[in-house]
Amino acid sequence: MTHNGRPVARAALILMVSFLMAPAGLAAVSVHGVSCATGLSPSLHFTLLVPTSNPARRAWAAIIQSELQCLGMDVSRVELPFSPNIYDRALTPPASNIGKTFDQGGFDILFVGYNLGIDPDPYSLYHSSQFAPSGGNYYLWNNAQDDNLTNLVKGALDPAVRANYVQQWQVLANNELPSIPILYDKEIVAFDSNFPNAQSVFSLYHFPAWPPVEHLSTASGVTSLILAETGQAPGQGIVPELSTSYYDLAVSGEIFGALAIRNDTIFQNMVPELAAGTDASPGWSLAADNTTWTVNIRPNVPWQDGVCCVNATDVKFTFDLVQNDTFGSPVESFVKGIVGGIDNVTITNPGVPGVGGGTVVFHLPSPYAYFVQNILTTAILPSHILKAFSADYSLIDKSLFNNPATGSTAVSASLPRGTGPYIYKDYNSATSTNHLMKNANYFDFPDWGTSALAAKGQFGVQDYYVRTIVGGDQAVTALSSGEVDILDSQYHLETQPNFLSTWGSSKLSIYNSYGVQEMGVNMEHPVLGTGTATPYALAHPGNATAAADAARWIRQAISYSTPRENIISQLLNGYGVPSITTPVVGYYNSTSNTCQTLTQGFNCSLRPYAFNLTKAGQLLQEAGYTPVYGGPFSIYAVYAIAGVVVAAVAVGAVYILRVRRKTPAAVSTPRTSPPPTSTNPP
Repeated sequence: MTHNGRPVARAALILMVSFLMAPAGLAAVSVHGVSCATGLSPSLHFTLLVPTSNPARRAWAAIIQSELQCLGMDVSRVELPFSPNIYDRALTPPASNIGKTFDQGGFDILFVGYNLGIDPDPYSLYHSSQFAPSGGNYYLWNNAQDDNLTNLVKGALDPAVRANYVQQWQVLANNELPSIPILYDKEIVAFDSNFPNAQSVFSLYHFPAWPPVEHLSTASGVTSLILAETGQAPGQGIVPELSTSYYDLAVSGEIFGALAIRNDTIFQNMVPELAAGTDASPGWSLAADNTTWTVNIRPNVPWQDGVCCVNATDVKFTFDLVQNDTFGSPVESFVKGIVGGIDNVTITNPGVPGVGGGTVVFHLPSPYAYFVQNILTTAILPSHILKAFSADYSLIDKSLFNNPATGSTAVSASLPRGTGPYIYKDYNSATSTNHLMKNANYFDFPDWGTSALAAKGQFGVQDYYVRTIVGGDQAVTALSSGEVDILDSQYHLETQPNFLSTWGSSKLSIYNSYGVQEMGVNMEHPVLGTGTATPYALAHPGNATAAADAARWIRQAISYSTPRENIISQLLNGYGVPSITTPVVGYYNSTSNTCQTLTQGFNCSLRPYAFNLTKAGQLLQEAGYTPVYGGPFSIYAVYAIAGVVVAAVAVGAVYILRVRRKTPAAVSTPRTSPPPTSTNPP
């Protein structure tokens, strides 16, 4: 759940923290219900863990809590900062916290969001080999049918066969609910009039092909662009393989290149970047055994520090580094699971000195359908710089190369250097601004290269700035006054209808995103996950499926208690649609009974769980929980959410993402690499 195109494409996890104002549209939201239980017998207690973030998410968490309480559940809601608390409890927990309940230091149910990749690959998020903290299966789902189907999905090279497996997997996930989806996102980017093609560009190149700075045309006399985003960059760092932060992508996505890149989010073709070749004849090929990939490297591609040129050694160095335990990449488990280890990447042609290029062969242990999309989109790193850390690769994390704002120069004084269209220049701590400048030696390759961009009248921005502005009010003021040019989608401008109407539709890009908001369930929780502590399981000790059945009924009850349509219409002013599964995205319109597929293989026969407290109550009784009535809260009337929102003045949205920029991941998180996708934030 990744990074912008150039970083790791995998199901990488990317986490993004969006800070925004308290939207006026949320203040009067209320939910109506029916006669409510005052408890259950026996008691059913769990905690909703909500990031101190996006006021809209905090509001819908409160709404859902109220609905669950109406059923008699003893449901607490705790709001904690994403870092370090949610990392430590759920996403990158120490061994002592893995699988533990909230009361024990882990989590019960986590409210999160994912920015997802275009390709439907649930392997990195749900296969049992991908457990946190080294993988993206944060919910610890261990299901034999899931493992089988995710293996079949990733190994099916025929698109029609693969789509069938994806649809089967969706049926399983929709029934088992290791995560309880709430809604699929609809996003908005706001911009000024300095970039004539901005509306079409942002619609074509939104996440995971973000940011598309080189594709922008500029008005006469305009040479600079300032992008405002709600989270800090550098956050976790600029090296794509080390960061799970969405906001780092706005910087790293323009610095680093990959062997392959997605041309856009509409046609979705993969084109060779650092790999040789053209659209029609890319420099990669698959042998008859379906496991041996040969990749020819594009010659004459200079590094941004002037060293010539990218070669096979850099490619092998990168994949060796990602699979090195000491390096500590959050996408290590994913890459190892697909590539199979350091020995499985070999150089057959090292390239020519002063020219570069060469050939690398990947010997996969088994076929992988998304090899080009999720492996060849890994950011290629400069071996001539980073080999200085060979005595201890863990030091890269705190180096100037990874964190130009505060990093150490003890091993290397190099700033981050790649092959991309913009070169890192400096960081201004007073204004929280990164400054990148146009790479005059940017190379040629299909669609995205220097000549292709020039032919379209693009690549006009000479100086690119990424500035952190905390708070939606401040960001809107900065855009309106000309202090910045673009507001990132994570300001969630859908919660500010007054601004949208006054700013004007011609300076907005609105699109259906590859994003989902959900409740992640700790599948090792003794009630919600394994079900071993449920009354039904305890009453049926000889029934091998009793525990799993009871836990599933409880998760389904929670899903039936989620008023998705109300959340979308009242909190988000109609932006978004009820969701069905993660990471497969589509839009089912209940009014017109139509289905729009965003992710290949989306199962249009499935429907979102309807809001039905009666059905939810029946499922709880099946699991052995009897409602108790009477007491001060016997009538469920109106639950106002205003108090949740008004206090949220400088809070943000946590997303887990999964695919790195221009690889429509990861994955972060949020769930960056399949790599951790890609965090919403995450």
